[in-house]
Amino acid sequence: MKAWKLALIGLTAGLLSGGFGIGGGIVMVPLLVAVGLDRHRAHATSLAAIVPIAVAGAVAFGISGEIDLGVGVLVGAGGVVGSVLGASLMNRMSSRSLSIVFGLVLLAAAIRMMAGGDPLPGSGELGFPSQAAIAVGIGLISGFFAGVAGVGGGVVIVPAAVLLLGFGQHEAQGTSLVAIILTAIAGTVVNLRNERVRPGDGLVAGLAGVAGSVVGAQIALGVEGRTLSLVFGALVMVLALRTLYQGIRGAQPVT
Repeated sequence: MKAWKLALIGLTAGLLSGGFGIGGGIVMVPLLVAVGLDRHRAHATSLAAIVPIAVAGAVAFGISGEIDLGVGVLVGAGGVVGSVLGASLMNRMSSRSLSIVFGLVLLAAAIRMMAGGDPLPGSGELGFPSQAAIAVGIGLISGFFAGVAGVGGGVVIVPAAVLLLGFGQHEAQGTSLVAIILTAIAGTVVNLRNERVRPGDGLVAGLAGVAGSVVGAQIALGVEGRTLSLVFGALVMVLALRTLYQGIRGAQPVT
């Protein structure tokens, strides 16, 4: 596969990762399919490329003080378990099933982000035991979908951190990227064992995504949180509907 295509895919995913606190897989997976990877390899290679992209975005948010490192690690710990389970299941699913699951994950995230909503009452005043339990639970769920769908899990982590933990949009995004690093590494280890990853392709896309992630994070930090949620939700909604449509038809999604 031509390196310039992979670099462009990684750059696009990186911009979204830094801009919205996600891994970037929501666009990387369909784009990798579009340039010739089968559905399973696209999911696995996307997850591998997400690792350096998330690291770069997390550093950018961390420098600006928009990360809760403790919560990020707890979410990531839950995500490691969920990601291993999800990646293991992914290798047993048909391409059509993967497309439909991927589309449903995106649709749920899009609806939640566009609907907005304030944090639940008392969510910002939780004691450590409650906060830790919720963080690990968020990680388990997001990690599972990350492993299955080849995404970082931020489409679940970001809205959950705002709603259940009382985080602001920017802090939720920065903390999400910390968790994504751990989740993506765990899922990639499973995928490497199953020989689903194309390491060279993942490396090229990931390194290109680093630059995009830093730029995206700087843009996001200058934009009001609600605006970020609406833009992110609209983008994911389009991708979700297209993926579901082509998955139900039995074709691999293209962009």
